Amino acid sequence: MITSDLTKIADNQGSVCGDKSRLSSDVSSDVSTGSTGSEGSVNSYMLSPGGRRYFKPTVDASRIPFRGQVFETLEKGCKFYTDYGALSGFDIRKTTEKTIEDKKTVLLKYFVCNREGFNDVDLGSSNGSGSKEVQGRRTMSRRCGCKAKFVLKISSANTYYVFSFVEQHNHPLVSESGRHFLKANRKMTVGLRNIVFDSSKVNIGPSKSFCFAKELYGGYANVGAILCDFRNCDRDLKLYVGERDGQMMIDKFKVMQETCKSFYYAYEVDSTGHLTKLFWSDAVGRRNFEVYGDAVSFDATFDTNK
Repeated sequence: MITSDLTKIADNQGSVCGDKSRLSSDVSSDVSTGSTGSEGSVNSYMLSPGGRRYFKPTVDASRIPFRGQVFETLEKGCKFYTDYGALSGFDIRKTTEKTIEDKKTVLLKYFVCNREGFNDVDLGSSNGSGSKEVQGRRTMSRRCGCKAKFVLKISSANTYYVFSFVEQHNHPLVSESGRHFLKANRKMTVGLRNIVFDSSKVNIGPSKSFCFAKELYGGYANVGAILCDFRNCDRDLKLYVGERDGQMMIDKFKVMQETCKSFYYAYEVDSTGHLTKLFWSDAVGRRNFEVYGDAVSFDATFDTNK
């Protein structure tokens, strides 16, 4: 009864962080019933004297950082902590770093949980002239002041060692079934980018190409990316093409003419250099004109291929 009452008190408090009191030695296991996997998916939490819960990920011992652990480079240390977070159920974020005067050698680097700190609340304060400043998009904040961190410090041998490591989180970790949504477990591979690119050639948008990738890989969890990643890839592809689509078509026709001398094309541009008129004909079309003369063809799929 005492433990359950403390839990209720912790849940009803306005803040879930900032408790710097010593954690109690009593550990209450909270086993996720939907967890599977050999590398651990069992989360336990500890109750502090103030009644707050601190969650500790349970993964294989070889994957857990420890103070004094040495890495050859800063990138390898970052990769190790990123993989640890992906297995544990949280994303990481790079924060403060200390460098020497040349700004190239990092002396101290902090990595924290992505739910560290709090977002500042901006209610659109006045700028003094009577008008309000432009407000940004209002989104839900997931930050809750988590104190988990991983600090690397350079050694005399120009390697990096774990200077500080806080393992406990003040929030539940992502379950095994939802870890494919973590940024650490998402990546637009070359194969996925090719799916988006090839789909755009036949006017298939990112939503349908994502569904196609799901069927191809055998489930959403196996794709390795989410719909937002597909949309961002499609956006970046369009930004890369930009206003160069006309020039790309002319360059394509030049290559076709070099490989086939019978291919003919002509085009016109306006005063600003924009393509206004374009005509082309391959060897088959020119041969048909010699035999049949002028001909009119109708595209029955015009309305659907816009």
